[in-house]
Formats: sequence, C-alpha cells, structure tokens
Amino acid sequence: MENIDNYINKNGEKIKTIIKETKQQLIEKDESTETLKNRWYDEESKNAIEEMKKAREKWLIKGRKENEEKE
Repeated sequence: MENIDNYINKNGEKIKTIIKETKQQLIEKDESTETLKNRWYDEESKNAIEEMKKAREKWLIKGRKENEEKE
C-alpha cells in the first residue's frame, strides 16, 4: 500500500509541475494572464450561452402551460 501511495504522490507532483510549466509558458507567450483566462470565451461562446438561456426559458414556459392544462 505504501508503494502505491508513493507512486501516486510522485506522479501527482509530476502532473502539478507540468501544469505549472505549461501555464507559465502560455502566460509568457501571451504576456497577459487576463488573455489566458478569457481566451476560451469568445463570440461563439456568448451565442451558445444565449441559445441555452432561450431554450431553458421555452422549456420552463412549456412546463408551466402543461401544468396549467392538467389543473
């Protein structure tokens, strides 16, 4: 069991190191942590979120109407 714990800890540390190094390389490349944090959120993401909100709203309205019809 101790060998497994050592293996997990050793590999966990390797993963943390790789993540930190990769993050640092991206920050240096982009010269801004703000750019790194917000890169994924673009116009396409914004539109997808808006579509999800509209679909949820329609679903809620439909559910209310069905409940009213049952009563």
